[in-house]
Amino acid sequence: RAHTLRVHVDGEPRGLNPLLSPSVWTRRIMMGTVFQTLVRYAPPEGGAGAGPGEYLPGLARSWRIQLQNTELIIELDPAARWSDGRPVTSVDVQYSLDVARDPDRKLDHLRPGLTSIESVELITAKSVRVRLRQPDGWVLRALAELPIVPRTVYDPDLGGGGRLIGSGPYKVAGNQDGVIHLTRVDGYPGPRPAIPDLEFVVEPDAAAALMAAKRGEIDIVPTLVPEHWPEQPSAPGLAANFVGLELRPPRFRYMLFAAATPPTDDVKVRRGLALLIDRKRLAQEVGDGLTRPIAGPIWPGGPGDGPAPAAPELDPDGAGRLFDEAGWIDGDGDGVREKGATKLLLEVLVVEHDGGKPHPEQARILDALRRAGIGLDVRAGSEAVLRNRIRDGHFNLAFLEWSGAVDTDLSPLVGTDGAQNFGKFSSKRVDRALSALRQVWEPASRGPLVGELAAALADDMPLSGIVALAPQGLVHRRVAGIVPWDGWFDLTKLTLAPDALSP
Repeated sequence: RAHTLRVHVDGEPRGLNPLLSPSVWTRRIMMGTVFQTLVRYAPPEGGAGAGPGEYLPGLARSWRIQLQNTELIIELDPAARWSDGRPVTSVDVQYSLDVARDPDRKLDHLRPGLTSIESVELITAKSVRVRLRQPDGWVLRALAELPIVPRTVYDPDLGGGGRLIGSGPYKVAGNQDGVIHLTRVDGYPGPRPAIPDLEFVVEPDAAAALMAAKRGEIDIVPTLVPEHWPEQPSAPGLAANFVGLELRPPRFRYMLFAAATPPTDDVKVRRGLALLIDRKRLAQEVGDGLTRPIAGPIWPGGPGDGPAPAAPELDPDGAGRLFDEAGWIDGDGDGVREKGATKLLLEVLVVEHDGGKPHPEQARILDALRRAGIGLDVRAGSEAVLRNRIRDGHFNLAFLEWSGAVDTDLSPLVGTDGAQNFGKFSSKRVDRALSALRQVWEPASRGPLVGELAAALADDMPLSGIVALAPQGLVHRRVAGIVPWDGWFDLTKLTLAPDALSP
């Protein structure tokens, strides 16, 4: 297979159109390979955690910001072509942006980052004007996530039929029998990928995927299941030919506090709760080494890309002092703290895990809260049911997981009136930090501002991070050029050395 890279896919992708509610695997397979964006968000040398990323030309040859940062003029690469040979035009860009911004299309993975866009106007066949309602440096980050598609193919009014036509260096050559095959586009105007063919092998059985890797049929196993970690990477047949792969996705689990509902409206109570979590033991014993402790959404290569604040250490005594200062004391010795005649009782929401029980990670945290004198009313249900309860504000504490893009706007999560700020948290200091970040257009300039946001979140504690996911995978030694970034890597930058085996 000197010309083919094979990648294990652990679940069937939800379609291959990256506009239509794509799954993680849809984006991994199609973005950057078949479909391209106007702007590329490239990793620093060394990948996630090595510094800020940078914006580079994609389908846009250049862009400029003018009119007090409320207008972008985008110039398309004149050589850009669709895989069927037609030129990429400003009409395609306008169509793609209008579709992504249309609330009726329900493209919730794209629309929030584009809300500042007021209009998209054609200037010439190769240039577009994007007008903004207010300055918003995050628009460039959003453009780096938006796949541009040809209007003549994807507009149903034009009868294109929705074929998978992109502008990237690869095209879909086949999708059958559990193998999605991409092949290089002849005449692609940009840099030619070194690997002619990419094959994505769908195999839900993790053990079967490892056996295929041992037989030389798979080059990359992106994620090992906990049952195979850490023993399998050192097993005969794998250790000789494979090395470890750590993608470090911007994905984390956290406790969300209802900051406008007693008793979690008191920041001392929220801080006390955060000190009752033994994150290190959770990562080692429950996460099997496939998670790592965090304080919140900010770490190098994380949702907030900046220096990571130290995760709070387990400190039951410190938590007790905070509860005492807030007036919650177990005066009657029944094991539950109270303030006057009111018991310290939290309504807690957990997603049903195994037989209706909380996830083991959450169960340990709940036990620690009970030992600290906190009464709990635990409500378990499906994710959909609990989301409705959270949106209605019927909780004090909820266990949630966040997954998105690296270096992204955190306003929806922690800003006043943020779409995902279900705890109704509001802080002028946090809002000022978020506003300052919105004025910045280049990632390299965000560092100090991200640090101020991290400090504000640590003081006001709208949420408490538990662990970030740290999945481990395997990559064959014949594969070179992997730079983890945003939970994946650029497939177009990889090379193959067929005889590159360890001694």
